[in-house]
Amino acid sequence: MEERYARLKDNCILRGWTDVPFAISNQDTGLLKEVGKDTFYVLNSCDGNTNFNSPVFLPGHRKILDRLISQKLVEECFQGSEISSVQKYRKADNPLIREVHWAITGNCNMNCHHCFMESPQGKYGSQEWPVIEKFLEMFSRANVLQVSLTGGEPFISPDFLKIADYLGKEKIRLTEIATNGSLINNELLEKIKESGASPDLKISFDGVGVHDKIRGTQGMEGKVIEGIRKAVNSGFTVSVSTTMERDNISSLKETLRLMKDLKVNVWLLGRSQSLGNWRGNPNFIDSKEASEIFSQLLEEWKKEGQPCFILLERFFAGGPFIEAKDYFGEKDREHQKKGYTKDSYECDSLREKPFLLPDGTLIPCIGFTGTEIQKSMPNLLNQDLSDIWKESSLRSFIDIKKEKVLEKNLECQLCKFFEDCGAGCRAYALSEEGNLFDRDPIACEMYKEGYRKKFAEIFLGVENNAKAFTKESI
Repeated sequence: MEERYARLKDNCILRGWTDVPFAISNQDTGLLKEVGKDTFYVLNSCDGNTNFNSPVFLPGHRKILDRLISQKLVEECFQGSEISSVQKYRKADNPLIREVHWAITGNCNMNCHHCFMESPQGKYGSQEWPVIEKFLEMFSRANVLQVSLTGGEPFISPDFLKIADYLGKEKIRLTEIATNGSLINNELLEKIKESGASPDLKISFDGVGVHDKIRGTQGMEGKVIEGIRKAVNSGFTVSVSTTMERDNISSLKETLRLMKDLKVNVWLLGRSQSLGNWRGNPNFIDSKEASEIFSQLLEEWKKEGQPCFILLERFFAGGPFIEAKDYFGEKDREHQKKGYTKDSYECDSLREKPFLLPDGTLIPCIGFTGTEIQKSMPNLLNQDLSDIWKESSLRSFIDIKKEKVLEKNLECQLCKFFEDCGAGCRAYALSEEGNLFDRDPIACEMYKEGYRKKFAEIFLGVENNAKAFTKESI
């Protein structure tokens, strides 16, 4: 019988964790697929040197191979077409960590008055390369699949490209870079591509004519607009994040037209959480006023032909180009479909994507930065990531279920919207109400005041071929 060989596609890796023992991940798409023992046996044999027509493989194994080839996870090859060492199966002694959201520096070249990291004061500083490399090695040992980078300003870090190169060599997918956009140039964009990465670029821009005022630094508006233009022209998926406050609400319609002109893929608008430099800021806009502003902007967005996917906090998400699953976790969408119960975990996203501060502190998510919760969290400077993810104060926190929230919160316990809302977000409950187990005021108002329904009605009021992602439509 003619010999038959196969190998993993270059973009695929085999990984395992204590809760997901056998899995294949496509690092181009982020797809993670758990597999059974038979499928794993076949995948693990796709090394370019194992003959699938040998007696050790049964007809059922060959059928599995054919299926994997059709799914473009493996490919037939000549003998000796070996896979790279990093593609080979590796099991971590910890539960799955899908992604780490990492602030690689606390420093920045702007002075934003809403900075949650307090970068103008240099609160979190930066680490030297040996420490950064130690963090990266921990990611590899724990089989972290993806990393997203932020700051401060990540491009200000002298080690940014070394980090990107390390991730590329280890086939850890770089999913997103959150940046203020002022340092983007064609050379930098090409070097990112050379690392093998194709991250989304999430660029902060706070409004035509008012950006410099909000960012506390003169001369930045033009640089950021040009940075956005260069990123789009270089083929990156670009999302623009706008922090809405009193100073820029009158510029939003003009900013929308700029997003259209720049061909931005996604526009995200939202108010700052009461963290860092934003605490007590008088420019805060309450939900009622925000709803009116969003309603007018949504109408304008429709008139402009829905030029980009748009997210209005947690009130509304819709439009062309990008599916909602890219911005809402699949498990969160499942909860929206089926409804929350007391046995639901407090937040599924926390269980797969922690936030790493520049000083090494690992916290549940970015929304707990600078809070009392942060003070009790573990640090990678003195404890391995794998150990932290198995047992620590962080592990105890992310294992909290809705039942505990309801026990301490009678208002949410009795609320008819709990199944949809799930008592909201603990980070917002803590920062906005001062109590971890209090109501999340944003979520509470969103449902009780009918804002989600209102935005869906505005959007669906005319015939269109895009999608509105609300509970009613998913």
